[in-house]
Amino acid sequence: MVSRPPAPEPHGEITIEIDGGTEPEPTLGRRRIPNAALAFAATLMLLTAGIVVVFKWGPDRDPIAEEAVRSFLEAVREGDVDAALALIEDDRGSNRFLTAEALDDRWEIVRVAQVAYDDREVTWAEVYAEIEAYDGTRLGHRYRVRIESGGPVLVDPLTYARYEPGLQDILDVNGHAADSDDDPAALLLPGLYSLYESPPVTLESELSPFLTLGGQFIELGTERPIGWFPALGPRLSTEGRRLLDQAIDSHLDSCAVRPSLSGCPFAPPPQDERIDVPAGVDWEIVEYPQVEAMYTPARESAGPLPSGAAPGLTFDLLTVEPGSVEVEAVVAQAGGGERRTTLRCGVWMDGVYAVFDSGGEVTLAPGAEADGACRAMVESE
Repeated sequence: MVSRPPAPEPHGEITIEIDGGTEPEPTLGRRRIPNAALAFAATLMLLTAGIVVVFKWGPDRDPIAEEAVRSFLEAVREGDVDAALALIEDDRGSNRFLTAEALDDRWEIVRVAQVAYDDREVTWAEVYAEIEAYDGTRLGHRYRVRIESGGPVLVDPLTYARYEPGLQDILDVNGHAADSDDDPAALLLPGLYSLYESPPVTLESELSPFLTLGGQFIELGTERPIGWFPALGPRLSTEGRRLLDQAIDSHLDSCAVRPSLSGCPFAPPPQDERIDVPAGVDWEIVEYPQVEAMYTPARESAGPLPSGAAPGLTFDLLTVEPGSVEVEAVVAQAGGGERRTTLRCGVWMDGVYAVFDSGGEVTLAPGAEADGACRAMVESE
C-alpha cells in the first residue's frame, strides 16, 4: 500500500490516518478485540461513509516513493553512481559527468517527504526533498515518482546543464575534466559543484560553487535559485592579454606587407576615388590599436574560423584607442593632375573576434562588421 495525502473533495470529506499505533491496554470485564480487527472494521465504516482513508506502509516504514528518493540522494552523496542511476529515468544529455570523480560530498539531506499521490490511471507520487551545502545554503525540489510493478522510478530527476559549444574542451566539474563529446549539454546528479577549476593559462573566472537539485541551481551564500546553468563569464588572464596583443600585432604586421590578405583593413576608402595606393607599396604601422576583449557566447556573425583554428571561447574585440598606419599614395588634384603624399589611416579592431582554445592559443577571426579598408585617410603631418 502507498501513502497518499487526501485530494480536496467537493463534499468536505474527512481524512483519518490509520497507522497501526500502540495497542491500548485491555479493560477488565470486557472481551478484548484484536487491534487489527478494529482497524479493519473502522476502515469499512469510514469507506461506507465516504471518508478518505490514508494508509501508511507501516509504523516503522516510509512510503515507497519517499524511500526511493531518499535512497537516490544517499547513493549520490556516497558516490555510488550506479545505484543512483538504477532508480531513475533520464536520458536527455551527455553522461560525461555522471561519475563518482565529478561529485563533492560536502552536502547533507535535510528533508524528504511525500506531498502528493495519484493512482487514477498511472500511480504517481510527489516527494519533496531538500539538501544543504556545508555553508548552510539550501535547495529544495519536488520529485515525481512513478510507481510500477517493478518498483518506483524517479522521472527526470537529473539537472540538464546546457553550455556553449566552445566550453566543451575546457569545462571541468569539481576538478574532473571528462572527454568532450558533440552534445552541448551534460547531465548532473544532485549535489555540490564547482566549475572551471583548471582553465587554460589564457583565461580566468570567478564563479562560486553551487548546489543543484532537479534542474535548479543556487550559488552558495545566496537565497534565490535560478533555472539555468551558471554562466562562465571568463576574463583574459595576464598571459591571455599578452597573447592577444601579440596576435593583433602579428596580424597587422602581415597586413602591412600584404594588405590584400583576408581580414586586412589596409586599403583606401572605397567611397574616395581620389586616392590610389600603388601595388607593392608597404604600409607602415605607426601605432598598434589598444583593445578590450569581452566574452560572448559563440556567434554566427563571427563567421567561419580561419583554416586550422581550433574551436574555443569567443571574445569580441572593442577598440579603446585606435592605431594608425601610413602609406605613400597618389592623390588626384581637384583641378587636374596628381601628387604623391603620405597618408595616414586609423586602425580599429571592432568586429574582429578572438577565439581562445583549450590549449591556450588565440586565433583572430574577422567578422562581417570588421573594417576591410580605411574609414578615412588624411595627409600625415
